[in-house]
Amino acid sequence: MPMTGWLLRLISSRAPSRPVALARIGVAVAVILEAAHSGETLLRLDDPGILHAPYVTWAPPVTDGLAWVLIGLWVVSATAVLLGWRTRAAAAVLTATIAAVLLLDQQLYSNHLYLIVLVCGLLTVADSGAALSFDALRIGERREVSGWPIWLLRLQVSVVYGYAALSKLNPDFLSGSVVASYLRRAGPLAMPDSWRFLEPMLILSVLAICTEAFLAVALWSRRWRPAALVVALALHVGITGWLEPTYQLLVFSLATLPLLVLFLDAAPASRVVVWDDGCGFCAAWVRWFRRLDWLAALRFVPRSGLAASGVAVSEDAAARALQLVSRRRVHGGFAAVGRVLEILPISFLWAPLLRLPPIAWVGERVYRRVAQRRRCELPVVASAVPTSRNPIS
Repeated sequence: MPMTGWLLRLISSRAPSRPVALARIGVAVAVILEAAHSGETLLRLDDPGILHAPYVTWAPPVTDGLAWVLIGLWVVSATAVLLGWRTRAAAAVLTATIAAVLLLDQQLYSNHLYLIVLVCGLLTVADSGAALSFDALRIGERREVSGWPIWLLRLQVSVVYGYAALSKLNPDFLSGSVVASYLRRAGPLAMPDSWRFLEPMLILSVLAICTEAFLAVALWSRRWRPAALVVALALHVGITGWLEPTYQLLVFSLATLPLLVLFLDAAPASRVVVWDDGCGFCAAWVRWFRRLDWLAALRFVPRSGLAASGVAVSEDAAARALQLVSRRRVHGGFAAVGRVLEILPISFLWAPLLRLPPIAWVGERVYRRVAQRRRCELPVVASAVPTSRNPIS
């Protein structure tokens, strides 16, 4: 019964529409880039001298005409998904097209292409065109969508990292030879041959396993999620920069990283930014925050409107520093700026680094010095409202 109740709650749950819309856009970019690589392989299969290995006996032979039809369907449907035009139909065509490419020949298989098929299928049923799309412009944006496909997309990310860690638990990988074979041998990021001996390669191998295992679990934890997002960014930058083949790893990273936005607690207007509207410097920052708040997770309250807003922040505190009010506490100054950046799609992966003591200490000092030198036009009215660690009322 408890499991049945959980399933019923999951099926009936709702989720914000904008995170999955951003995930759709990011995945679509990766899919379009992948079309170039897979399309090249498709066209090579028309050569009669190439060995063919179809998954099923009834698969048609890969001709030049069939290859161009599939490439055309791939690019057109992926572009429609990117723009959010007839999104569900376009995503269904895209999923079917890539699945057909996979089934045509085993030489077309890759782990990230298989992942793309699964993700595109889930984006089809997730109503990923409900926001940030031409569909939303045409019929109106929907603030919420069904929650269970979003949960499955998050689960898929966790499965990818978890399976990657488990699959590396074998003598060959732990010996370091696999990592050594994939490390760059040319270019500014090449690993010198003098470093390719047992101890460094063994350390890198164990580090890779621990990193992926950590991500598989930590992304689900509210406490560990900020660290997990930074680790995920470092992992994908590392494998794209230091390993080969670069193009395929870049596509894999571009298909995976946008899905991490689905782990954010990004309910619409779930955080309140209180700012001093008598300060031009503060107004400039708030303008940028508004422009970059693609998830619509922030609600902006000027200091002059605090009395009518009901937000538990004093006017004196708002005059001294930017305030961010979340469900659990109030952050002010540099900490508030950092927490705002953690919810913006362009910065949420690296912004948790601003919490680290050296950066946080320097950032807070710089923020205070700038705040002391700015000019404010509105007078400060004393208030008895507490200034920190207050939940939203």
